[in-house]
Amino acid sequence: MSSPVEKSLRERLVKSHLDLIVLWLLKTKPRWGYEINIEIRERFKVYLSAGTLYPLLHSLEDKRYLEGVWESEKGRGRRIYRITPEGELFLSAGEKASQELLRKLSSNSEQM
Repeated sequence: MSSPVEKSLRERLVKSHLDLIVLWLLKTKPRWGYEINIEIRERFKVYLSAGTLYPLLHSLEDKRYLEGVWESEKGRGRRIYRITPEGELFLSAGEKASQELLRKLSSNSEQM
């Protein structure tokens, strides 16, 4: 079980990098909003409200990092999101920046 400090930091990191996390999840397969939310909850133990996730999905769609398409299943519609080539470029840049940050943090701790 994690401490309250660890839980708070995990939530802060996930929410601060939520755009990259969502695009990373969509790189493996298209998903609908609820499915994204469940996957984040299971992987990172962070609960996201609809008021956090859906505005982000719309923002990423406005930036053309992902596209959403309505699909109907048994009379029920879902918006399925897919990463776009622009989203893949953004994700790649984000991954590089994150790795660089972690590298610098690691090298700094070794010098202390």
